[in-house]
Amino acid sequence: MLEQSAQRDNGSLAPERSDEFRPLQVIGAGPAGIGLVLALCNRVAAAGSSRGAERELLESLVVFEAGDRPGGTMDRYRVNANTSSHDVVQGIADGTPFVAVRDAYLAHPDTQDELIPLPRIGELMVDPLARALADFLGPRLRCGVEVARIEITPHGFTSFDADGDALATSRNLLLCCGARDEPLPALLPYRDRWEGSARFLMRDSLDDLPAGDGPVVIVGASHSAFSCAWRLLYDPLFADFAAGRDILLLQRRARIKLRGTPEFAAAHGIAYDPVDDVCPDSGLVFRNGGLRKDAKQLYLDIRDGRENRVRLEQIGDIADCGETFARAGLILQATNFAPRLPRVERDGVALTLGRPTRDGELHDLEADRIVPGLYGMGLGLNILPGGAPRGEPSFDGGIHGFQSYPLAVAPRIVDRLVATLEGKIGREN
Repeated sequence: MLEQSAQRDNGSLAPERSDEFRPLQVIGAGPAGIGLVLALCNRVAAAGSSRGAERELLESLVVFEAGDRPGGTMDRYRVNANTSSHDVVQGIADGTPFVAVRDAYLAHPDTQDELIPLPRIGELMVDPLARALADFLGPRLRCGVEVARIEITPHGFTSFDADGDALATSRNLLLCCGARDEPLPALLPYRDRWEGSARFLMRDSLDDLPAGDGPVVIVGASHSAFSCAWRLLYDPLFADFAAGRDILLLQRRARIKLRGTPEFAAAHGIAYDPVDDVCPDSGLVFRNGGLRKDAKQLYLDIRDGRENRVRLEQIGDIADCGETFARAGLILQATNFAPRLPRVERDGVALTLGRPTRDGELHDLEADRIVPGLYGMGLGLNILPGGAPRGEPSFDGGIHGFQSYPLAVAPRIVDRLVATLEGKIGREN
């Protein structure tokens, strides 16, 4: 039995109680896990009642985090912010345990700069949110506990650590375990010179970086891909490494999209459909599908001839690029994130999970059916949002990041959990 004591100065949102069978457990306390708690606290504050499914979820919630602290790795990325962090904190409602974090962040002079480095956002927002989360949940936040296995039973889910000890049993379970870079099949022969974009963008040294004499080849034309090129060109850490090297960015999609106002698009010759490519909520062109900030400026500099150290090359099948990869000294892959999930099994058989619905429900891919009560979000489990967060109608990808989890994805999962707990949605295992 997991004991918990979470009486707080915030109106006792989480009074002292003890349950063996919980409505919900969350695996992972990075941006996605924190986003779920923020969304749930907002829902409780809006309900304004001492009872209800929202409060039952919040008061019994237990969160497991494999690291020694919540918060994840966002503040380890050595690039400037690529989303509006103001949106995250402005989305925190009054009457929640996170109001002080919201107000302090919005009042800090550094946060007025749109190009604030992600490590600085970590200091000003992520770390304070993590501390507030730890204070609010108390013993119900279990750091340094890695969930190695989850067993599905007719009644719900039981999580186990690496030693096989049971951690918690719940009716519903949310996986927020992050992701890993996984080489594309065509790049497997070049593992000795391959690195994923996430590790590269977090690097604070050149230790173990492949150091062949050939060009740097970046696979993909995403925001992460251009951010990798930006670091090579402008981060002093890579000044000697990148000096004199060719940098080749393999562009698999037909065009590069840039986020901005219609006026920005017109000024820079960015073609777009005024109906399908403009977000009806914000008025931005390619709100969710376009390059942002440093990556956006780098593309314009390359396109307009101000930066000639990077060459863009349109390709078809990546399998046809073997000669290019063979010449490369370093291959950076900025695509194909895979979710980092514990083993989830039913009757001793491991399930292959993925393809979340818009409400975050995960599919058993082999059986091609939803696993009732099992949810997932975060990097590697991207969810296409609905409503205003969907952005431009033409956007058909998932979104991830500290901005999207509490504002666009977690509220949908909370809605589903509340409806299930209230008996408005049935459950079959």
